[in-house]
Amino acid sequence: MSRETKSRLTPTEMTRARILEAGMRCFAREGFAGATTRMIAAEAGVTLPVIAYHFGNKEGLHRACAQEIIEQHRRRLLPLVSAAHEAAHKGSLSATEARDWLDRILDALVKALTADAEQRLTTDFVLREMSEQGPGYALLFEELWSPGIGLVADLLAIARQRRPGREEDRAGAVMLISSLSAFTAIEPVALSFLGWERLDETRRDTVTALARRLLDGLIGR
Repeated sequence: MSRETKSRLTPTEMTRARILEAGMRCFAREGFAGATTRMIAAEAGVTLPVIAYHFGNKEGLHRACAQEIIEQHRRRLLPLVSAAHEAAHKGSLSATEARDWLDRILDALVKALTADAEQRLTTDFVLREMSEQGPGYALLFEELWSPGIGLVADLLAIARQRRPGREEDRAGAVMLISSLSAFTAIEPVALSFLGWERLDETRRDTVTALARRLLDGLIGR
């Protein structure tokens, strides 16, 4: 949450946001099973009843963290994703236009990798969920991952001049997106191997160019 947004919150909303952020940190670090409400309360600087008041229990807080991540992605990517989805399903998109949409989506995803600390925190939470599913996993899958990967799969099929729905295109979409996730999933290894201090804007063009080459291979260019 940006500093500007926080400045507009009421004290009660600020407390809720602080618990949400602390929960996301603890769940990302310890996993759902390892994180406790006592741990989260200490990190947020609140008492256990305050967490219960806002979220009910640990499961409720975990689902709220997942929903917050979904809302963040919607704020960042909704205009682009909505326009791409409409274009892909109107039935008249050319292969070249589909490729252009894929390039724009890749650019947005790479930009997200080099975003602010808020994005880094959500990425850590998401990576933990991929290996150790908690109560918020279904929300992330149904409202974020499945629609996003499905859109890329449909555009990939159109770029290959065929009807969407083939398993090969769906698998290709998974491989393309997971290749970008590797820069955060194994970040210490990737940065050490590449000799990069961090994955920042100066490295964005390199990652984007490589992603487009992977896309070329999937399309068959």
